[in-house]
Amino acid sequence: MRSLDNKPDKAVLRATLETFLTLKGVWYRLIEFSEPVKTAEQAGRKVDAEKIAKSIVMVDSRGASLLAIVPAKSRVSHMKVKKLLDVRDVRLASPEEVLEHSGYPVGGVPPFNKITRVLMDLQVLNNETAIVGGGDIDKLLEVKTKDIVAVLSPTIADVSRN
Repeated sequence: MRSLDNKPDKAVLRATLETFLTLKGVWYRLIEFSEPVKTAEQAGRKVDAEKIAKSIVMVDSRGASLLAIVPAKSRVSHMKVKKLLDVRDVRLASPEEVLEHSGYPVGGVPPFNKITRVLMDLQVLNNETAIVGGGDIDKLLEVKTKDIVAVLSPTIADVSRN
């Protein structure tokens, strides 16, 4: 559902995400902020930075979307992703593509979204829980890393660069 300014309705996104997690039996803790948290660095001032994992929406040379889940302190390695997927190129999705492919706006993309091709960096598994996008720029979500793996069945590999 969209508002009049064509942005996703925050309440609908939150309800959709929470319903999905509940139906899948995923333990979660919603972390809400009074102001936007637009970067991993900002989030790291409010929660344990070592547990933050970014959900990065990308598009390959065939135009197909993928989601890369990497530690907040790292960046996605385009070279590693290209080699792993055997594609000519990959790029970060534009804000419009992020919304189109994932269903969530930039800065709030949770790993649980419409994208089914998911890569998860090995380092994310170093923590029992991960703090991920909560569906909006003023929300984060803490979930068990084992639940991310169980629900998404990601390809787990070294896809980051520090």
